[in-house]
Amino acid sequence: MKNLITALFFLMSVSLFAQTEGFIQTAYNAIKTKDYDKALTYYNKAIDKADNYAPTFYGRGLAYFYKKEFSNAIKDFNKAISLDPNYFEAYYGRGLSEIEEGNLQSAIQSFTKTLSISNEYPEAYYARGNSYYFLESWDKALMDYNRAIELQPGYAMPYYARGAVHKLNKRNDAALKDFEKFLEINGNKGPLASEVNRLIEEIQNPVEE
Repeated sequence: MKNLITALFFLMSVSLFAQTEGFIQTAYNAIKTKDYDKALTYYNKAIDKADNYAPTFYGRGLAYFYKKEFSNAIKDFNKAISLDPNYFEAYYGRGLSEIEEGNLQSAIQSFTKTLSISNEYPEAYYARGNSYYFLESWDKALMDYNRAIELQPGYAMPYYARGAVHKLNKRNDAALKDFEKFLEINGNKGPLASEVNRLIEEIQNPVEE
């Protein structure tokens, strides 16, 4: 009888896990198609079945982030971290949410924690660089943009950001080189490319005061 009860418990656990994984996969697919309300519905179903699985809270945090519900996103990222203190993606998501809420020092701490766990994460260096940029800590911003580029030379955004720092600090030759590299990687498309072209034009044809 004891063996039968153990077997039944095991089968129930497997069934519950499979159902939970199904909810999580449906939610993840919904995020990929930008159906964030559907994602929230299925992450909620998954949490109702098992409320101790960090990736579920991380995923729901992402859905809240994309819906611009940043305080809810931070709560879920914090829950994911409490369940798995080495979940570096959750620290990164929390940092992005904190930037959106204007909490730049907190964001820096979150990105620094991300990088203490996974120190070859170019997006985290770029994001922390942006936090320093908004605080006008130019040297620290440059260090992070440089590291992001070192880790992933084909990552366009740090070239744009580093170019912006150079331009603000009157290093026009360096800025021009970075803006041109951004266009080389990104292509001459999209609103950011238009902005980069405008900045290049400002450098090449300055308005005399």
